[in-house]
Amino acid sequence: MADVLWRDTALTPKIFILDARAVFPLALWLFHWAYWTAAIAFAAIFVLYLVQRTGMTPVACFRAIRVACMGGRRETRNNESQWRKRCRW
Repeated sequence: MADVLWRDTALTPKIFILDARAVFPLALWLFHWAYWTAAIAFAAIFVLYLVQRTGMTPVACFRAIRVACMGGRRETRNNESQWRKRCRW
């Protein structure tokens, strides 16, 4: 059976058990040695680990937080005339 090189290209890269995107806060800490940057980096890594445990990607988690903050109502072209009247421009 031939080796298929592109088979695992859709998988997210991992470093041990963490998503590879969790390395970026650690890299920021390595550029600026301080206790507060270490605390921020490890807190960010912990949050990204918790996001990974829920089965979401960090991008999907940020989108879910944005939708939770903004609400479920979206303005469309159909009701543009209603909200355009409330604008001063």
